[in-house]
Amino acid sequence: LHNSLIMAIQINGNGTITGISNGGLPDGCILDADINGMAASKLTGALPAISGANLTGISTSSPTETYAHVQFGDTYDSNSGYVRHNIVSVESSGITGDTSNDRLTPTVAGFYLVIYNACWQWSYTGGTTAYSAVYKNGSQWQRAAFAHGSYAGSGQITILIGMSMNGSSDYVDFRGYENRSNATAHMTALSRAAMFLLKES
Repeated sequence: LHNSLIMAIQINGNGTITGISNGGLPDGCILDADINGMAASKLTGALPAISGANLTGISTSSPTETYAHVQFGDTYDSNSGYVRHNIVSVESSGITGDTSNDRLTPTVAGFYLVIYNACWQWSYTGGTTAYSAVYKNGSQWQRAAFAHGSYAGSGQITILIGMSMNGSSDYVDFRGYENRSNATAHMTALSRAAMFLLKES
């Protein structure tokens, strides 16, 4: 058979092909083969090698591992408005931790989950309300609060929020505020934050 005479062979059910001899079909003469209803036990012989150059739509790269884990230091607030919670260390991949400006700047564009657990402590008695917030590019993105009564002690505020980041200039920081006049509370070094890439853009 000449290479150009056969474009495709389709075998259905009990159909047979006869008259092919002397080594079978020459290389390259079958461009498409569609076998329907054949039991796997009737397929024998080695499969031809598959070249990766002929495969499309298949990625062999690993997903980007992008995360940050933040440790904070003690940060005091005396009813003076929101103050940045100072960052003392960052363990990260794909996110730049800036301990001078207390911020996280992802280097991969996508949608992120941010978790901020702020531990507050105060030594005075009398009620007050503490606020913790996640800021994006200097603007408050999400906040939460708790109120305590007439006792000294401690408490925690946890914030979970999703946000899109452009992978270049977008950044987040973490802030707190307590509204008791003439008294000082502080966010402690037990506070932590984490940031994870959920979906890359």
